[in-house]
Amino acid sequence: MEVGTTVYQGDAALGVVEEFVHMRLLSSSGRSPELDERQARQLRERIAEDVRLPGFLAVTARIGSRLCGFGTAVRSADPCPEHPALGARRSQEWLAGAVRITDLVVAPAARGRGVGTRLLDVLLLPALDDRAWAVTDPQDTAALHFFRCRGWRQTVYPQRGTQPTPVVFLAPRHPAPTEVRVLP
Repeated sequence: MEVGTTVYQGDAALGVVEEFVHMRLLSSSGRSPELDERQARQLRERIAEDVRLPGFLAVTARIGSRLCGFGTAVRSADPCPEHPALGARRSQEWLAGAVRITDLVVAPAARGRGVGTRLLDVLLLPALDDRAWAVTDPQDTAALHFFRCRGWRQTVYPQRGTQPTPVVFLAPRHPAPTEVRVLP
């Protein structure tokens, strides 16, 4: 079945934020009512702030009439604040002014059907210069696999025995220096 997408710019996304919350909670595992409510509140608050940021874009994906995923993106500030995992120089060189994927959520039943790839393709349309990035939890193996399979370059590698460091990925054609290591 065909994956259809709808794009929301700016405040228009506030009209579908409850769909985003539902999708995020549906895709979470090991849930508890307290965690669900905290995640829902945090997502609502962040989206309400993000819609005011430059380049904010949200997209929903549906198979037929059924919501099966959503994604959001913003344009990073320029100059860019230091990302703790990259340091000041790399943050400025790699992230400043680039499209940042802030959410990419696919319902468990819709995974493996191209929904995530379709969402990502739409979110990357404003990245005309191929400068885009995403951050994921190092323990989210599905997200790590998703980005790696699409050629995204991992720039941060968590060290064993240390506090988990968020993993930063750069888009496949991001013009970052060659110092970015690529997993074999």
